Amino acid sequence: LYKSAEDVLNQVEAYKSSVKKAVFSTKFRNPKQLCALVMETLKYKAVLEDVLQQTKLIQNTKGISRNIALPLLYDFLIGKGIRCGGKFKKLIKTRKSAINAAFARIKLKKKVSKTEDLVEKSNFTLPKYLRVNTLLTTTTKVMETLNKDGFTRVDCSVNEIVEKQFSSDPDIPNLLVFHFSTDFHDHGLYKLGHLIFQDKSSCMPAFVLNPSPNSHVIDACAAPGNKTSHLSAIMNNTGKLFAIDRSSERIEVMKKQLKKASVKNCEVINSDFLILKPTDEKFKQVEYILVDPSCTGSGIISRQLEHTEEKDSKCSKRLESLSKFQLKVLNHALSFPNVKRVVYSTCSIHEEENELIVKLAVEQNSNFDLKKVLPKWHNRGLISDSFNAEKCVRCDPNVDFTNGFFVALFEKKMHEKLNTKPS
Repeated sequence: LYKSAEDVLNQVEAYKSSVKKAVFSTKFRNPKQLCALVMETLKYKAVLEDVLQQTKLIQNTKGISRNIALPLLYDFLIGKGIRCGGKFKKLIKTRKSAINAAFARIKLKKKVSKTEDLVEKSNFTLPKYLRVNTLLTTTTKVMETLNKDGFTRVDCSVNEIVEKQFSSDPDIPNLLVFHFSTDFHDHGLYKLGHLIFQDKSSCMPAFVLNPSPNSHVIDACAAPGNKTSHLSAIMNNTGKLFAIDRSSERIEVMKKQLKKASVKNCEVINSDFLILKPTDEKFKQVEYILVDPSCTGSGIISRQLEHTEEKDSKCSKRLESLSKFQLKVLNHALSFPNVKRVVYSTCSIHEEENELIVKLAVEQNSNFDLKKVLPKWHNRGLISDSFNAEKCVRCDPNVDFTNGFFVALFEKKMHEKLNTKPS
């Protein structure tokens, strides 16, 4: 566990990966446990490093690095206790008095009594969004169950919802909004797949793409599968849905998610979307493609813990590399002969991954128009050059109470649709 945590922390600090991707790359047997340990370690990192410095814990100790010591200290001081034996446990055990004393001094200095008060609080907290899985139930039935369980439906701003209340999202059908502290992991509706945790912003791409029933659709970078199951629900499990992802580990997670959601119209393909041939007979009837490629994740609130903000040359190089990849994926999607609509989305706040990618794609694909997404949505794309970015939407956590997000819609021009229509 701690060696795997060290590997994840090393990757994150070198700006090579996000926490979740690094966790899956370790192939640790319990990725959920590992992810939780790393995220909590990052959350208390400043405090843990202070303890490490005060105690000089790893000086003259072979085989124990800083990024092993930090999660060890987290588990000893804050978590569930050291979950190993050997030299790691011995190191903490022999120095526990000094460690506890250093931790106490930090609390005293910061004038806090509760451990959680050591972490600087955000100015806001996002509400909890859960999408009703219409492949298994209806929103009406879910609401009836919630009422029986003591929840009350209200009509108010999402930031005014209190515990044991919920509301229907005004923009996305079948999306329910709860107080941020609501925990559904042990609730029957979640366990049965009737409710799916999915941030509002993440629901936008499938909703905007809006594939017709019985159509053929590609989810180009599909794992872990929430957008895929949303597409299937919109299609009512009809037609054909191709879920593509190049990560075998993420594919396995997605298969479990799709099975739990009762998705039956999907073929999961472990492949790089870029090597798929648009002329392949299998994809001849594809009319809709969702492109949500790898990005910096700079819009996701929790990513502030992952140090992914562009603060140095390493991050700038990663941003440049991602931008090139994102444009390739979008252009490849637009090259499928019978595609009618393509949605491009990211969970990034950077123009380099959003408006600038769309601008280049518009310039390089004259047979497509950029269509206005969610006309009533107030937060539009950033205006630059001659590019009509107002047709795109952005989500701002401070204003929209979602993670940061970007969505654009490409639609094939009418005469092109007629020219490419199968005989």
